[in-house]
Amino acid sequence: MSQKFSLIIYFLALSIFSLISIKDCGKVVCYFSSWAIYRPDIGKYTSADIPVNDCTHILYAFVGLDNKTWSVNVLDPDVDVTQNGFRNFTNLKIKNPQAKFMVSLGGWGEGGKQYSDLVSSPSRRATFISSAVEFLNKYNFDGMDLDWEYPGSEDRDGHPTDLENFYLFVKELRFAFINRPDWEITIAAPLSEFRLKKGYNIPGLCQIVDAIHVMAYDLRTNEDGFADVQSPLYRRPTDKNKYVYWNVADGMQLWENLGCPAYKLIMGMPFYGRSYTLINDNSHAIGTPIKPGSEGGTAGTYTQEAGSLAYYEICKDLQRNGGGWTPMWDPIGLCPYMYKGDQWVGYDNTTSLSYKLDYIKEHGYGGAMVWAIDMDDFHAICGPKNPLIRVIREAMMEYRITQIY
Repeated sequence: MSQKFSLIIYFLALSIFSLISIKDCGKVVCYFSSWAIYRPDIGKYTSADIPVNDCTHILYAFVGLDNKTWSVNVLDPDVDVTQNGFRNFTNLKIKNPQAKFMVSLGGWGEGGKQYSDLVSSPSRRATFISSAVEFLNKYNFDGMDLDWEYPGSEDRDGHPTDLENFYLFVKELRFAFINRPDWEITIAAPLSEFRLKKGYNIPGLCQIVDAIHVMAYDLRTNEDGFADVQSPLYRRPTDKNKYVYWNVADGMQLWENLGCPAYKLIMGMPFYGRSYTLINDNSHAIGTPIKPGSEGGTAGTYTQEAGSLAYYEICKDLQRNGGGWTPMWDPIGLCPYMYKGDQWVGYDNTTSLSYKLDYIKEHGYGGAMVWAIDMDDFHAICGPKNPLIRVIREAMMEYRITQIY
């Protein structure tokens, strides 16, 4: 049988399958940032800390692309290979054989140019796909997540031809997995219209992949010049220009409007907050201007990154009789924030996640994704252990997707 004919049969089968009623519980997708092993003291996190029974899919982030051999590139050989990071991760299947243990390709730090160069060449695509199959077999992964940020985007060294070439690449990757139906392909993708229309053939991709992990966070960052929660569920009357549509509800709906069925869409949820240094401490309202030239709020003790705090760092600050912090609530975006002097942090907690989980159920989405599992309260500093992932797991375990597509 020719490859072309096999592809026709395969995608015809996919089309038939799309008519079948889906009756599974919601997915709980947990990204694990392998560099969390380097965090000091109680921040240190290894695969042994992952609550594998709370996740349906667990993704090792990241591997990269070698732009000389066009093969999978191990980004941290010491942790990933010498210290058995990959194998320790996939050996967790013993604890939860039903979960999928996948590897994520790319991430923000990888940039975009080399991925644009990869997909532009049929021979490079074939070389990489062969390498990927070998890699997944070698380390016993259950599939690959594609986190190219972002195809087609000039500010990320993308090219207009990425739109079609990325689609071809994913089709070819799926065909390469034809003898391994247990292997999954997922895509981590944004929710902004200008990026989606430049780089994503949404109807085609959503037919091929198992799920789209919508990165419904970082919708406000330090670059915007004002303090705000990063993942508001709904638009607010004060939102202007592009920010009118940069909210979770409108972003998820955009994916549907552009041709993706709801059950393929997994709503991303942050286990970290975005922090800011205000221009002064006289005002703490949403939209308050931030200090020009700053990299964000003060770095956390354990995550050590300006502009970002893990949930366990946030709850620890709040628990010490408030720690001098004032907790607040966005009543329309349905997210918490807090401030102390010129420091301002917008984040998610169990309450805000519960609103988002209800939204998933109401709209028939496929589940929830978290970035990242290593930023939950895994030492039970503030109460029960891993409170964020637990509230997600409980909601998704009782949720059934029954819509016929």
